[in-house]
Amino acid sequence: MEPPAEDSRLAFIRDYVLRTLRLQPDHWHSCVSSEDNQRVLQDFLDRAEQRTLVVSVTVAGQLQPAAALPSSPASSSRGRAVYFVKRSRSVLPRDCMEESLLYGDLSHNALQHFSALVEEVVAPLLFNSKNHTEWPQVVSQDVRRHVHSLRTHALVVSGQVHGRTLLPLPAGCQNVEQADLETDKRGEMVNKSIIHSLESAVIEWSHQIHAVLKKDSSDALLEGHTPTPHSELLFWRDRYADLECIHSQLNSSKVNKMALLLEAVESSYAPAFTSLQQGVLTALEEAEDVHLYLRPLQPLFEDMESAEFPDVRGQIGPLMHTVCLVWANSRHYNTPPRLVVLLQETSNLLIQQARVYLVPEEVLRGELSESLMKVQTTLETLQLFRSTYDERRANLSRYQRNGGPVRPWDFPPLLVFSGLDCFINRVKSIKDILVTAVDLLKLDKLQIGGVRGRALSQQVQVLHRGFVETFKLFTEKPYNCLDLNNEEYEEDLREFKLKVDDTDRQVGAIFCQAFEETSGLEHAFKVLDMFGGLLERPLVATDALDRFPLLVSMFDKELDCCTRLYKKHIKTAEERGWAPVKSNRPAVAGRLRWAQELQLRIKTPFSKFRHLSYP
Repeated sequence: MEPPAEDSRLAFIRDYVLRTLRLQPDHWHSCVSSEDNQRVLQDFLDRAEQRTLVVSVTVAGQLQPAAALPSSPASSSRGRAVYFVKRSRSVLPRDCMEESLLYGDLSHNALQHFSALVEEVVAPLLFNSKNHTEWPQVVSQDVRRHVHSLRTHALVVSGQVHGRTLLPLPAGCQNVEQADLETDKRGEMVNKSIIHSLESAVIEWSHQIHAVLKKDSSDALLEGHTPTPHSELLFWRDRYADLECIHSQLNSSKVNKMALLLEAVESSYAPAFTSLQQGVLTALEEAEDVHLYLRPLQPLFEDMESAEFPDVRGQIGPLMHTVCLVWANSRHYNTPPRLVVLLQETSNLLIQQARVYLVPEEVLRGELSESLMKVQTTLETLQLFRSTYDERRANLSRYQRNGGPVRPWDFPPLLVFSGLDCFINRVKSIKDILVTAVDLLKLDKLQIGGVRGRALSQQVQVLHRGFVETFKLFTEKPYNCLDLNNEEYEEDLREFKLKVDDTDRQVGAIFCQAFEETSGLEHAFKVLDMFGGLLERPLVATDALDRFPLLVSMFDKELDCCTRLYKKHIKTAEERGWAPVKSNRPAVAGRLRWAQELQLRIKTPFSKFRHLSYP
């Protein structure tokens, strides 16, 4: 096999591509330097079943060969591309490339070119009666019908591409102005083919318009997608523009004359057409009102989307205030279905930003303190949105206008926050994991004294190593921990919690043993200080609480001891007339020092009781 650069067939393709796309040879050299591109080109040349080759220009300005037509030519830079198609399923010969291929350039707007071809070439050519002189009438009528159908479909699809509903005029509409409206009540003087054409158009328009009218901004939510408020604002902007386009078409002079003709001949479709016009007008008024009042939300949502997630907290209040103003002033957006959609999409936006801020791949694998701070910030922001909603809901009366009452938000909050609540619960579970890791990783530094201290410390180290392994296995899972549809995470979380609960129980048992080995109140408090925050873990606290009455009893004994010492000291002073002093201090200073030490002996353990939580 010859190298691609030396293949005459490849040279033919190269020359045509460079000439048609007006590129320099270095673009082709850069293209064929890639092994993947070489493989695509060589497969087209040497494999009979590979019949299509498309070479397009990427956004970066590089040539990109492919074995099929691009799904969207406009996705490449300016949509420039050329195609080659084999005339037969065979290997391309080296000596007759032109005869073996169909090739040409692909337009970035093929539909527009096709529509222009139909309107400017096909339709004038086939509608010209001079070209039908030798055709039977049936054939002529059938050709006209097919050409009109082609024009209609091209017009409709072209409108759909641009987000507009274009209503194709019926065949023979140019004869409507010539129709005699001075007919009798049966309309017998009017060409029945014209009436049939008009009625068929009304039926077709009804299908098109009803398809537009039944669209709702909640469709994406009902289909299980997670749109953001941008989708809501875009929906109403496009709906308003589309309905305005439809309304202008239905009120054009030609369409009005069609309506008059249908009424004149007492067509059964005349009332349906009038109803259709009224329906479009009503929907247009609604879309105009909604679009007008949603526009102030546009910059607020844009600022929220571009802001760092911790800064979103300051934007929630103004956003909800504007939402309340929209509710109080709009005539068509102050209904529960509309507001529920907007608030659900706002929740989706916050969830989307929270995911980006937390980085699911790093939240459980990064620095624990930093991850815990991010998780806490996320929870505070999401819960602020929920609490702001509750506060605005309770104070909607402040938004009264013209003295009229404001309709309450009487829909269940669950309709709005079901998805957000699930996400908050997921973030809380991640917070619990991080807090657990922070607590149990402290076991590495836990050293217990006393007679059995060495053995207990070794047990603690075994628990620490076991937890480190458990935590590592859990955090190295490849899935997205913030994906609410991930059932594997829930199963792994249950297993993780079971192992953590077992570790907590063992820590509680070790604490009890260490506490029982204490020789006095001071030693008991040292044990409490060593375990520290571990004692706040529920299962550990269950065992620790059982030891608190013993701690109180030890303090009572310490108080009794201090009382005896004090009485003995006072009695000695009364019997001798003087009290013994410490370290040969002066009498007054010595007695003060003794009293201070006795007070400190009571005050120190008593102050530590204040830091203990006991039910």
